[in-house]
Amino acid sequence: MALADAIGIRREARHPSTDPTARINAAVADAEQDGLRLHLRVRLVTLGAIAVWLFVNYIAARAVPGLLAVAAFAALGVLQYVLGRRYGRPVLWAGVVSVFEVALLVWVLLAPITLPAEWPPQVQLRLVTVLYLFIYVAGTVLSYSPVLVIWTGGLTAVGWSVGHLILARLPDTVTTPGGAAMHNPGLSPAASLALFLDPHFVSVRAWRTQTVLLLLLTAVLATAVARSRALLRRQVADHLARANLARYFSPNVVDVLASAGPAGTAARRESVAVLFADMKGFTRVGESLGPEATMELLQGFHHRVTRIVFEHQGTLEKYIGDAVMATFGTPSPAPDDASRALRCAWQLLGETRRWSDQRVARGATRVQMGVGLHYGEAIVGSLGDGLRLDYAVIGDTVNVASRLERLTRELDVEIVVSDDLVTRIQKEGASADAQLGRLTRHGDVPLRGRVHPITVWTAPST
Repeated sequence: MALADAIGIRREARHPSTDPTARINAAVADAEQDGLRLHLRVRLVTLGAIAVWLFVNYIAARAVPGLLAVAAFAALGVLQYVLGRRYGRPVLWAGVVSVFEVALLVWVLLAPITLPAEWPPQVQLRLVTVLYLFIYVAGTVLSYSPVLVIWTGGLTAVGWSVGHLILARLPDTVTTPGGAAMHNPGLSPAASLALFLDPHFVSVRAWRTQTVLLLLLTAVLATAVARSRALLRRQVADHLARANLARYFSPNVVDVLASAGPAGTAARRESVAVLFADMKGFTRVGESLGPEATMELLQGFHHRVTRIVFEHQGTLEKYIGDAVMATFGTPSPAPDDASRALRCAWQLLGETRRWSDQRVARGATRVQMGVGLHYGEAIVGSLGDGLRLDYAVIGDTVNVASRLERLTRELDVEIVVSDDLVTRIQKEGASADAQLGRLTRHGDVPLRGRVHPITVWTAPST
């Protein structure tokens, strides 16, 4: 998922379309743009290495033409990138500029610019510089475009064939009907060797081999790039699917569903921390605001709660009107579930106070929050039949947490925490003093539906 993660969030910001196909195509287009950017960087580094090689291994008179050619290749590379950035369709511009690049490359390989003046141009065909053709074509794999790979490979093969034909048609060129000096039935071994060593000899068979190998390399690279694009499209599609799931499930639940499926969330008994958060007086405030302003207020509340719960690796279970239920320790338990739940509650209260002050400053109504926290065993996992499953946390622990949140109104406090959660935090030992120092032991309180009272801790309203 590394590639999809590298693309996903950034691509969604650039291309907010809700059409999955359009978003996948946009991601592939961005991958092409990124690939061409990488291609330019690699090209410049490679050309720099070639320039150093020419400078070290040739005298100045013979190195300067080669260095000028290197500079021309660098300029063409920058040109195609700039055109693509400015006018769009970077692959198209890369294809257009590659016509000039191939012409320049073939000319550099076949013109004796680095050879002594006395050497005939046919000698260029004996050198290993033909490998530059393969390096040039191989570099297009970084573009992430199989079309550009095929176009560049085919264009390079044609350009090399034209250059080879020009040398073969020179008046002083020596060749044979079969195109090869060796294994020619019309020549003796000595005559074949003498022909091969003739500096004016041009081997048609060598050109055929080079061209076929160049085309085979193009086919292999294009296939590899096409497969990479298919994998990219699949990864982006998976990323979008996970993003859609995350609209209905918490990210940690989505990760489990994506990796292990429903079996990874099978119902089981687990110790969890449960948090309920609610806006106090929401019904009264909603009556005075009207439906549109009420919805805006509710969305602002949900947005802040969701963000903070996720920051503390909690699982957002459900929205219940103006209330939110979150759990810590689902879908997998951690050694600091209770501590994270209380830290989340403190941050929720702090964020709500800042938000409320901002609203009051612009003349809107004040917002107050009540939070209830409890720790205990619950049934955690997927519930339902094979056709419809819900991920849920159920049990007495959930009921107690909900009633503790309602108790914040009766006690006129912002937070009510069960003694079970406080005890668990003390066992976890993660900055327990700082966590619990802001709480005051309230004592035993009765809860509706329970026979025995429960010991609670509170934090007063500010």
